[in-house]
Amino acid sequence: MSETHPEPTSTAESGFVQEHDFAARQYRGRRDNQEDYYAFADGAVGQEEPLQRLLLAVGDGLGAHAGGSVASYIAVNAFVRAFYENDLPPSWRLRVSLDAANDTLGYLSHKLPALGTPMGTTLVATFVSLQELYWISVGDSPLFLYREGKLERLNEDHSLTPLLDQRVAIGEMTPEEAEHHPDRHTLQSALLGSPIAMVDLPSHPLKLQSGDVIIAASDGIFTLGEQQLEEMLSFGRHTTADKIAEAIIFAIRRINYDRQDNVTIGVVKIP
Repeated sequence: MSETHPEPTSTAESGFVQEHDFAARQYRGRRDNQEDYYAFADGAVGQEEPLQRLLLAVGDGLGAHAGGSVASYIAVNAFVRAFYENDLPPSWRLRVSLDAANDTLGYLSHKLPALGTPMGTTLVATFVSLQELYWISVGDSPLFLYREGKLERLNEDHSLTPLLDQRVAIGEMTPEEAEHHPDRHTLQSALLGSPIAMVDLPSHPLKLQSGDVIIAASDGIFTLGEQQLEEMLSFGRHTTADKIAEAIIFAIRRINYDRQDNVTIGVVKIP
């Protein structure tokens, strides 16, 4: 298992699991602290052989809550640990692990009130196993699939953004009003140590194809538009996961947005 701890500047990690090419990059942006945390984990799951299996989890600590960086660290590590402590089918394993992460946050918030109550984080986790993709997510941290020139967001957005966009679709507000609404990025669901309001857990895995690129990220990635991200990936289809993650971070830094949030980019390329 390999993990990356929050750092004050950009961080990076890359590697291979059998034929899987994976990498991650982080950038603190204009924030005082890096409140994102991520982990890759590989190897045997239960009694399975360590063949072409890879777990990735990304947490984005809630800056409005004390201990955001601690919350993402706690949740991601508790999630990974729980995932490897049971041998349930993958989707069930993801749900059990999510509940373990949430329960750990609740327990430590109670035991260590100096960290702030409640501690909170988003979490998106993917498990690639034998050309199938399983995932679970809570919050607004996105999961993308790039396939054959097209970028698609796979997971649900648990912020108020989808609700505002629905109001635009039925004519209740203009696109400009929705885009600049003060509550646009308010979360409807997060890991807070209490019952989880919304969880995205598909009932069936997604069949993967050779050349697919999976990206799990914190919402700081949205400094780039999805079309811009798609164009970048089209130029990087013959390069490594590390180069893709590096290019995304470079593009975000080049924009030099004066309110840039923390960014974490986890990339997995399917052979």
